[in-house]
Amino acid sequence: MATTGTQMEKSPPAAGGQGQQLAAGLHAMWTRARVQWASIPSAQRGWSLAAAALLGALVGGILWYGLRTDWRTLYAGLDPDDARQTGLTLTQAQIPFEVDANGTAIRVPAPQLDKARLATAAKGGVKSGRLGFELFDKPNWVGSEFDERVNYQRALEGELEHTVGTLADVESARVHLVMPHDSLFREEERPAKASVVLKLRHRSLADGETEAIRNLVASAVDGLSPDRVVLVDAAGHLPLGPKTPDALRLSAEQALEEKLISTLEPVTGPGNVRASVTLDYDPDATEETRESYDPAQTATLSMQRTQQTSGGQPVAAGVPGAASNAPNTQALPVYPRLTTPPQTSSSESGTYGVSKTVRHLVENPGRVRRMTAAIVVNDRLMRPASRGAAAQWQPWPANELRNLTALAQASVGFDASRGDMLTVEDIAFDENRSKQPMSVPGQLLNTAESSPVLVKYIALLLGLLVVLALGVRPALRMARTALAEGAADAGKRPARELPGQQAAPPVFSPSEPPPPDPERLRAQEIYEQVTGHLRREPAQSSRLLQSWIHSE
Repeated sequence: MATTGTQMEKSPPAAGGQGQQLAAGLHAMWTRARVQWASIPSAQRGWSLAAAALLGALVGGILWYGLRTDWRTLYAGLDPDDARQTGLTLTQAQIPFEVDANGTAIRVPAPQLDKARLATAAKGGVKSGRLGFELFDKPNWVGSEFDERVNYQRALEGELEHTVGTLADVESARVHLVMPHDSLFREEERPAKASVVLKLRHRSLADGETEAIRNLVASAVDGLSPDRVVLVDAAGHLPLGPKTPDALRLSAEQALEEKLISTLEPVTGPGNVRASVTLDYDPDATEETRESYDPAQTATLSMQRTQQTSGGQPVAAGVPGAASNAPNTQALPVYPRLTTPPQTSSSESGTYGVSKTVRHLVENPGRVRRMTAAIVVNDRLMRPASRGAAAQWQPWPANELRNLTALAQASVGFDASRGDMLTVEDIAFDENRSKQPMSVPGQLLNTAESSPVLVKYIALLLGLLVVLALGVRPALRMARTALAEGAADAGKRPARELPGQQAAPPVFSPSEPPPPDPERLRAQEIYEQVTGHLRREPAQSSRLLQSWIHSE
């Protein structure tokens, strides 16, 4: 039977060629691996399987991350129609792409990014919102007059959306127009109206920008006045109309807070001042007339004087009759001549007035009745943080706090007569306690955070090293130890008897175990090969045995 075993070993290469020889070599390697695996204890087998599983998962993760597609954003914030049109353009250009869950962003592979940009730019680029006068690029030969009016209105709305969207504070706009309707009857006439929905980049528009948008829309439509243009904020934060008293108050308080911070920050340092201002406005209009007199001051308003003076006059004397009254006659009077005494009269009339002041005051709504300001100042930085030493902070002295209070009062127009209140307090910020010197590992981590791809690869590499050091290496070491122990035990046990082979007598050595017999190992491998061949191809094996029997 030993000769037969030798013939069976030599027959496959002659019959099957190189393929069967390779298969036989692989089967021999598999058999040897099975024997070595069977010689490892069960506990060590579990550790080996766990280490192999972890290593396979880690290698698979590294391969997946290294071979996966690096998607880059081509466009973001698209309308669904624009996203669909862009996807159609990329499909025609045979560029793979993916759309996010919201359907507003399109990503393409990083190597195809430039090609995708060129492909979309060749088609006219992305047109956010409705089309403008591009609607008339292709003539509509079968359209009616009504269709032309509708297309003109759509084109005008699209152009206004594009124009309003170019403003710095406007992210996107939606415009709806109601065109004017003329009629012979005045009751059926309809003026033009417009409504604009704005999606803002910031919380509110700048001063005067709402009126600018109204005038812009009104100037583009015939018969449209600015007061018939309605502006609506998509977020609903503030009304986009004339500013309400609350909006004016908020803007005034914010302006005062910014003025306080800008005044005190050069002294305290950037970020070391917090200010809050509250204004109390009088919502009522006031009209007042004051008239006052000063009795100590008088003035002459008008003066009139009259004075009369007369001398003595002769009185008639003599004998009554014609002789006494005839002219050019001088007759001696019978009685002495008499005269009247002189007369003098004087009169004065004057008008005087006391000093008077008349004051008429008219105050519109919005008069500041009281202002309250609270200012918090951080401690003074005495020494910044350095390597191995924390930053040192010290409270402000009382005299410097008074100087800061005076600066703040002067910057906001503090008026104690109306009850204003302004407080400046020195309180240590929480940031002072949290600012600790950063160690070298922390600095390295902060530096590594700037490159997330490098951090991922480093983490994967460290994981691979950990698995190799803690899993694979101990498993291999224990496997080598188990193989050595198994080989030693195999030398002590009797070899398995093959058919037609006599069992060798056991040899006992008290000093050291005998080395394993190569012939026995070879016989075991031949036996495994023959058994496997008989199980795989029983029909061919039976025919081979029949041919051997007939040949004998």
